Amino acid sequence: MNKNEQPAIQSQKPSRKAKTLTSNELKEFIDAVKESPKPYKRVIIGHVSDEAKKRIEIEAKGKINAQKLNNINIDSESVYYALKKLHHNLESSDLLLAVEVINTATDIELSNTQHQDNDVILFKKDIDGEITFLTEVRIGKGYLLIFDAYRQKKAHSRKRFNAT
Repeated sequence: MNKNEQPAIQSQKPSRKAKTLTSNELKEFIDAVKESPKPYKRVIIGHVSDEAKKRIEIEAKGKINAQKLNNINIDSESVYYALKKLHHNLESSDLLLAVEVINTATDIELSNTQHQDNDVILFKKDIDGEITFLTEVRIGKGYLLIFDAYRQKKAHSRKRFNAT
């Protein structure tokens, strides 16, 4: 890490010079917050692709200038919440799919409701069952913040104890 670059995992929020987490660093982050979302941390997990920006703008019908979106972030509270709720039907490994889903999903929906006064975009994709990531649009700061995730159904769902 050069002297101008900040560590990937920080308390509070990443600076503009923070690096994107690697897959292994993201796994470590998820494992670290499974038991408790404290202390609050927000990390950069990827970048919004040019193709994704185009799809977002088409869906948003001019309401969102997606060209200003650069990063995809997630925070400790969102990871904790998504994994804690059994009806979300998520496993830790599902959260590793977030960047892929956001950058390749063709099923994108601008929600009619907001989250913390920010527009919300839902990204859905079928990867072993439909998975959905809900993001806050933070245009002024240039990122999407994943604040929730769930699966409608899951092909590789948790097996019953006595399943054969």
